[in-house]
Amino acid sequence: MEFPLTGLTEANSSNASSGQAESLYSRRPVVAGLYVGLLGMAAVVGTLGNLVVITTVTMKKLYDVGRAFIANLASSDLIVTAVINPLAIAGTPVRIVLRVLLR
Repeated sequence: MEFPLTGLTEANSSNASSGQAESLYSRRPVVAGLYVGLLGMAAVVGTLGNLVVITTVTMKKLYDVGRAFIANLASSDLIVTAVINPLAIAGTPVRIVLRVLLR
């Protein structure tokens, strides 16, 4: 089995920490560029879209369960699009960042 973003297989995944495995960025730069471009566009569009939804829901003076649910979904998705996607583009393991933030 091959792990798509690292180019590792199960046989050589133990060599990943020693730096002997090639990454997707060095093996297929065109695919890596498309990946970074699409994830970057998704981060920008998702962040702006979620901000519009949160602004629209909170500007209405009528608060009910449905609007609170929509605002909650949009705020959690905002965290993903504004924080997690840029970290994935940068190649930073998300679990390391979350461990630092949740101390």
